[in-house]
Amino acid sequence: MGKLVKLGVLPVFVIAAFLSASASAQVDFQEKKVHLDKKKHYEAGMQEYGISGGFAVSPEDKIITDFILLPKWGYIVADFDGLIPGAFEVELEGVAGMFMTPGAAYETGFNLLFTYNFETGTQFVPFFSAGAGFLYTNLGSQVPDVGSKFNASPQGGLGVKYFINDTTALSLMGRIRHISNMSTVEPNGGIDGGMLLFGIDFLH
Repeated sequence: MGKLVKLGVLPVFVIAAFLSASASAQVDFQEKKVHLDKKKHYEAGMQEYGISGGFAVSPEDKIITDFILLPKWGYIVADFDGLIPGAFEVELEGVAGMFMTPGAAYETGFNLLFTYNFETGTQFVPFFSAGAGFLYTNLGSQVPDVGSKFNASPQGGLGVKYFINDTTALSLMGRIRHISNMSTVEPNGGIDGGMLLFGIDFLH
């Protein structure tokens, strides 16, 4: 009788274990499905490499125009799922550019930017960036208000990224930049300009 009871309990135990495993798998599947539905692109610890380029225009001194390239490396410091889902990123940009008017001049340097990427649950990720940089330029040979080749360049702007796949995004950004030697020498008129940038980024 005892053996019969044990033999009867065994199938019940196996069936119960099977149903439990199935329920657990279903929960895992649903959780993964929910996660995929969020379409979250950024997570803390990820890195972002990219390059953007475009042009800048300043209405000062008979219009100053500039063509610029900005290779970058970014690190995702933190990501958030709360009221404003997104990710906080620290970016280091290289600067290489050529002023075309009022005369030919070059610029080189780097920028340190702080960026917030706003997750929308779609392929579009708006972002806001702000920071400052170091700029070495001989623009002073064309624009007397730029009294030094060594300048600071505080800047900031808004943009949007469009993910063409899980790791690659195209970007469009408008940015305002100020160039100034911070009164280390005279003159220090400073230059304010607007930039329109197009880029591509790769997440890793």
